[in-house]
Amino acid sequence: PTGGGAEAPARQPAADPFLAALARMGVTLSELGYRPLASWPRYPHPATTPYLLPFFNDLFARPTDTYEFTRTLGNGVRKWLTPERLARRPEPPKAGARRDRGETLFRLGVLLGTERRIGGFRGYSANLDPQPAAAAPLLHALETLRERSAAPWRRPMAFGDAYADDAATGGGPREAVAAQCATLPEALRLPLARLLLNAIQAHEWVERGLAAVGPEERRELFAALPTLSEESSDGTGYASIFDRIAPRVDQLSLSYGCLKAMQALQDARRELGAAWSGLPDAERRREFRLEMESPWGSVCFLHGPRRARAAEPLPNDLLLLVLFGPRDAIDVPLAATSAERSLSLALLLDRVERVGPPPEVDLQQAPGAAGGRPQAASGILGCGVLYSAGSHATDYRASRWGLGAGLFGMGVLLDEGGDDRYELAAAGEGAGYWGAGLLLDAAGDDHYRLLEGDGQGYGGAAGIGILADRSGNDDYYAEPDAARAGRADYHSKKEIAANSAQGVGSGRRGDGSDGHCWGGGLGALLDCAGDDHYRAGNFSQGLGYWYGTGLLWDGAGDDTYRSVYFTQGSGAHFAIGALIDEGGDDRHLLDHNAGAAFGFGWDVVNAWLIDRGNGNDEYDAKMISTGLAEVRSNAFFIDEGGDDTYWLDAGQPGWGDVDERESYTRPGGSTTFPYHLGQVGLFLDLGGHDRYWRRDDDGKAHADRSAGDNRQWNLRRRASAAPWGPGPNVALGIDRPAVTDSSGGLPGFLQMWEEEK
Repeated sequence: PTGGGAEAPARQPAADPFLAALARMGVTLSELGYRPLASWPRYPHPATTPYLLPFFNDLFARPTDTYEFTRTLGNGVRKWLTPERLARRPEPPKAGARRDRGETLFRLGVLLGTERRIGGFRGYSANLDPQPAAAAPLLHALETLRERSAAPWRRPMAFGDAYADDAATGGGPREAVAAQCATLPEALRLPLARLLLNAIQAHEWVERGLAAVGPEERRELFAALPTLSEESSDGTGYASIFDRIAPRVDQLSLSYGCLKAMQALQDARRELGAAWSGLPDAERRREFRLEMESPWGSVCFLHGPRRARAAEPLPNDLLLLVLFGPRDAIDVPLAATSAERSLSLALLLDRVERVGPPPEVDLQQAPGAAGGRPQAASGILGCGVLYSAGSHATDYRASRWGLGAGLFGMGVLLDEGGDDRYELAAAGEGAGYWGAGLLLDAAGDDHYRLLEGDGQGYGGAAGIGILADRSGNDDYYAEPDAARAGRADYHSKKEIAANSAQGVGSGRRGDGSDGHCWGGGLGALLDCAGDDHYRAGNFSQGLGYWYGTGLLWDGAGDDTYRSVYFTQGSGAHFAIGALIDEGGDDRHLLDHNAGAAFGFGWDVVNAWLIDRGNGNDEYDAKMISTGLAEVRSNAFFIDEGGDDTYWLDAGQPGWGDVDERESYTRPGGSTTFPYHLGQVGLFLDLGGHDRYWRRDDDGKAHADRSAGDNRQWNLRRRASAAPWGPGPNVALGIDRPAVTDSSGGLPGFLQMWEEEK
């Protein structure tokens, strides 16, 4: 009360616009999503679809949790994937405080690679505790490797006598390696010993996870790689080796070894980086090379010369490479497993201008491009981790299954900084099946190029594939022209490629062929900041397919998304797809037949496009887009604010709408689930001065007659709420003024999160 007058009425918070829209349509929040029954004929029930990731059914049933699910992935990348956190050594603990081990890469591995795939780990510690020998620690570690890999230098007794060798004359293999150790600066030997001992422990855990997979099966799996990704989505080919191996892999032991290997490289990066920078200049200029073979692969610690052609070639079977000085190129397989080797690690402490084949090599036609040995950062039946330190620009090139590709294992490429270029034909740049593939870039203006598809955040059966870029103005490109990429898609007259790229989760749809259906994985492209450009063809940019979950999350910046069809927050056939942009003036553009996007669901899908903040955005489509649900889906479009522009061709459904089919109102004779399921198409623009344009056949534009600023349109209310009646088929489009009070007037599942800055 003031001046003795009456108390001012309390300001009522603005109503939740999402809940209000549901109420207008006559449905409740609890009715959204899908909880299928196994009694429904012809429904591909989760109980009969193997390899679903553990979160899928819950997220499928609660579609509004999609934002939180995605945002927490992005938050982790924003917090942990920074050059400072990666390179900074942990501070000594204060009295009484818990020790901060600074296990940044381990945390990222859990968050992105295991938590939503197999559980088990909660990010406490990789539990690394190497115990190097007090005397000659590096030599002792190398000797330990030989012993653990069943090839000891000291051979056993036989009939009471020692085997004769060169040790008696001082010229045995141990002495030869000891002489090589002596050429390394002493300050490097202890950190290298720790790294090697950690790698030994990681290898033992990896092999524990693969103990039930024999040599012949390992070779059979590698032989089946060439056709796996392209044949999976529509079941055009089937190799039984994957189904035979899957139940016999101990995923927790295998992943524990992978997580240990990741953190071991980060620990070594910090310790070796500090030791190297503390050496006198004369020591840093001196070249050295230590190389040792083992049954698990070769170990090589190397400084100089810079020009690869002037140096002795690197081994083709690397278990562990640490490179101290700059180098123009590395052409051998690097951090890439094989049928004979389940662990391969590489730490690059200085600039490498190129990893992989030279530019004149056509990656689509390169030797081994049709399969064969993966080339870089590939964890197939094991663990391959490539760690590139510093802010140097690097060109990474591979044909297939590389640059962060995992299958029954983890493949990880981490680059701390620099303006890098990544180029791959297919299956990588963050791609995983029954494992995880991670491409992690902390800083720089980077270019990602995919010549065919299945990458830049692609999750195949039971897998997770993530491309995470922390900062910089980045460019993501997946070749849309089917004449160049292949993969011609009938949805676009076979002129546009079905890329399956830039945040795509896809399973194996075998219901039309051999019946072997595999639940899709999680594919995510996470970019935290910068003015970014995304270009792709069909099946791209936040798309789910056949029990897959595809996410594209951009944390900030003025971004441009360009693609074609089934894209930008869409999905088909029992899936989840979302594109979430946290702010900026963004352009969402479609070309060619330009549709099935911006929150579009087809055949039992939860689809989202969410654009946060007050950016002035543009959404340009020709057909069936923008909060449109078809074939019993849920499709949601939300733009928080700004002066936005929307385009559709004349007569095309969208902007909050649903289709109508007889099966929605009358149960079919033998297929009833379309009758029981509900469908929602919702469009919400929550502020700004917006324009809604239609294109005529002659290309002329005119304002839409129904949709417009501060209007409501396309209201379809629930026809019946009877428990035996059909599922709701409802739609609504709303454009309303911004709410200026502190309540924000946002959907509650967005309001609970701070707006990204």
